[in-house]
Formats: sequence, structure tokens, C-alpha cells
Amino acid sequence: MNTIGEKKELSLLLPVYNEASRIENCIRKLESAIKRLSLSYEIIVSEDGSTDGTDDRVKNLLLSDSNLWLLHSSVRLGKGKAIKKAVEKAMGEIIVFMDADLSTSLDYLPTLLQSVREQGGLAIASRHVERSVVQRRASRTFFSLAYNLFVRLLFFDGVRDHQCGCKAMSRKAAKVVLETESDGFFFDTELILRCRRRGFLIKEIGVEWAERRGKGESKVKLFRDAQLIGLDLLAYRLTG
Repeated sequence: MNTIGEKKELSLLLPVYNEASRIENCIRKLESAIKRLSLSYEIIVSEDGSTDGTDDRVKNLLLSDSNLWLLHSSVRLGKGKAIKKAVEKAMGEIIVFMDADLSTSLDYLPTLLQSVREQGGLAIASRHVERSVVQRRASRTFFSLAYNLFVRLLFFDGVRDHQCGCKAMSRKAAKVVLETESDGFFFDTELILRCRRRGFLIKEIGVEWAERRGKGESKVKLFRDAQLIGLDLLAYRLTG
């Protein structure tokens, strides 16, 4: 296993919960894509209290993969906290986090990295800008568009997609991750708003994105999480 403290060009973070059925394939695909972009990289799996043996699947891969780390939690922490744990350990000059279902096509990883290398700040995989190609249920598309419009009206940040799970950032911008208070699905929006307030460049990049279906489908429960995210958003508007 690689040594903690060794500097890398790229850190790729995977916050995961109950992803035993797809984690091995995800890691193999990521490594295949990353090796074409950098030889100095690490993949950090931040496992968030899974009950299906996700951590055991990753432990098996650790034996033969010196670029892979596992951060295990015995209890559910939430996506935001899982990412914060990984950022604290990450040694890359560029830090990327994405969902283990690889709903964002890896073909766009080079563009995200290039944006951060050239301009710093935060590069967002976006489903709502020019050249994006999205396969998603109409109900979720409507909710996403309405939510993002609401955020823009509240904060005038100009961002079209606050919630896509794939983002790349400079090491300096990644420090903002540790300032966020949300550990749930509001985390992504809060990160963007804090980066904007701190003056970091935020660039949206249109990507190909496909919603996961069937077994292991998205863990976002549309109406329940809409209420929770809405409350978080208003609380941040009042106190942030």
C-alpha cells in the first residue's frame, strides 16, 4: 500500500455506501482512465458505514494495488463527512471526487483536470449547460432544474448544476471542503457557494451523465431529500 504523506499529482476520492456490487468494476475503470492522464495518483475510497461488505471488497484490492486506500467507518456519516475525511488524507495537487456509479462519463475527466491545471479553483461536471447529454427520469430533471434555479435566485452565483457528484479542484480550493457544515446532500451546493464567496474560479463543463437504474439505484429520495436540502439551503442563506 502507498505511504500516507507521499505527494501525488492527483487524488481521486470515492465516497461510497453499500456499493459492493459495483466498487471493484468502478476502481478498475477509474485506474484505466487515470493511468492515461498521470502516473502520480491515488484513489481513496471513503466507505461510509456500509452493511453489504463494500469495505471487504476494497480490502481485497488493497493487497495488489499500491495506489489505493480505504477509509472505513463503522457508522453512517453522510456523504459530506465521508468526503471531508478523504480530503484530510489526500495528497494530490488536484483533488477529484465522484460517485461510485460513474454516472458522469470518465471521458470528461481530462477536461475537468485541464481546467484546474490551467485556472485553479473548482471545475464542475454539469448536466445543465451546453453540450451536456443527460439520461434521466423527467421527474428528477424537473426537480434538478427547479432546485438550481432557486439557488441562483437566492445567491446569484450563476451556477447551473450544484448537485452533480463529480467535481475537480485545486488543493487550495479543496481546503474549503473542510469548512463546510453539511454532511448530507446539501454538501455539494454549500461547497460551491463557499468557493464562490472565497473568490475561487468556478467553471462548469458539460458532460455525458446517465442516471443509475434498478439494483443499487440512486440513494437520493426525491421528495424526502428535497425537503431536507431546502431547509439546509434556507438556513445557509440566513446564517452563511
